[in-house]
Amino acid sequence: MKKIWLVSKREFLTRVKKKSFLVMTLLSPLLIVLFYGIIFYFSINKDVTDSVKTICVVDAGNHFNKQLKNSKTIHFDFREITHKEAIDRIEAGLYYAVIEVPEELKEIKTLEILCIEQPSLGTLDYIETQMQSVIRNSKLASNGINQDLLNEINQTTVQLKTLKITDTGVEKGNSGVTTFIGFIGAFLIYLFIFLYGVQVMRGVIEEKTNRIVELIISSVRPFQLMMGKIMGIAMVGLTQFVIWVVLVVVLSAPVSQLVMNLLDVNPEIIAQAQTQSQISGAGQESIGGLGGFIADLGQFNFLLIGGMFLFFFISGYLFYGSLFAAIGSAVDNETDTQQFMFPITMPLIFAFVLAQSSVVNSPNSSLSVWLSMIPFTSPVVMMVRLPFGVPQWQILASMASMIVGFIFTVWLASRIYRIGILTFGKKPTYREIWRWLFMSN
Repeated sequence: MKKIWLVSKREFLTRVKKKSFLVMTLLSPLLIVLFYGIIFYFSINKDVTDSVKTICVVDAGNHFNKQLKNSKTIHFDFREITHKEAIDRIEAGLYYAVIEVPEELKEIKTLEILCIEQPSLGTLDYIETQMQSVIRNSKLASNGINQDLLNEINQTTVQLKTLKITDTGVEKGNSGVTTFIGFIGAFLIYLFIFLYGVQVMRGVIEEKTNRIVELIISSVRPFQLMMGKIMGIAMVGLTQFVIWVVLVVVLSAPVSQLVMNLLDVNPEIIAQAQTQSQISGAGQESIGGLGGFIADLGQFNFLLIGGMFLFFFISGYLFYGSLFAAIGSAVDNETDTQQFMFPITMPLIFAFVLAQSSVVNSPNSSLSVWLSMIPFTSPVVMMVRLPFGVPQWQILASMASMIVGFIFTVWLASRIYRIGILTFGKKPTYREIWRWLFMSN
């Protein structure tokens, strides 16, 4: 154990003392909050990069005149022109497109939009929505429905607020916030397993190609070297993650304010966006703006979620990191790793894809439960399920399977590592690696 600790300490100190580590550790949080600010700006000013499009509506029956509402980038102009004149004006750049509407309303089922370039889906959707609304209102009005009543009907909305029955009583819930927390946890684990697992593999390849490993294993056993390297990089990852979290929290408010000031974001637009913001979840719940979002976040048991995140991060990293170390020991360069990485990383990618679809929509389905029990997929899937509420026995079963899983993969990887680390000049086949597993010392 002492030798494993010495190897881990060496790996940790070697990496944290590098200028690249210091620069990226300090610079990454700043880039994250800057990207957050820019994304926030474009999310509330979606049309800022779009030019104004003038749509000419040739309305023979005068069905849409003065009823189609302009947006920031789409303006409607009603004219009585011929088809030939429409083409000439489009080619001259006077109109972006022309829509010809027949005289009879009942004939309006499919309309053609005449233009030079293919309109975006957003443009088509806006025009279709506007026209559908006018036609629907016209048909209802023609059947004797009062306009004020019609407006009241169109403005009718229903919002569902979740009340969860727990052992301590009834608590408020929010599917949108729950989905957000679960997805963020799953994404971070997915990202860090790949990021630091690949570092383990590259470190092993580097030591092997430089022939340093031949000197190291004269003092330590291959298993001790492998475990020391995995644990050392794990400590680097945890250190970097903690620093990132602290810096992101500290920098978020001032950087966001700076970005909004530089880009001259209208505070009224921000308030409106916060009031109308929604997160799509199981019940399409509105989170009531930024204040409601923060209030709902405060209701979660972050001690449990944080503890589970730490456990599944470490156990998932040990599970996959040992396999990455085995791959690094079996090859002489990174080019040869692709053959062996694909079957190992596929379950992790598969889990992340399903987490965004099936697991989020049905966190307690049989598929979600089984995926959270299998060590290859449980680090990602269980983090998505946890905020929705998971029975204690399932959490314990998932943790037990992860412990058994990484113990097995560490043993498996050590069998490959002890032979592969001293094998040079030839890329092994799957058959040779299988033989290494059963070779005696």
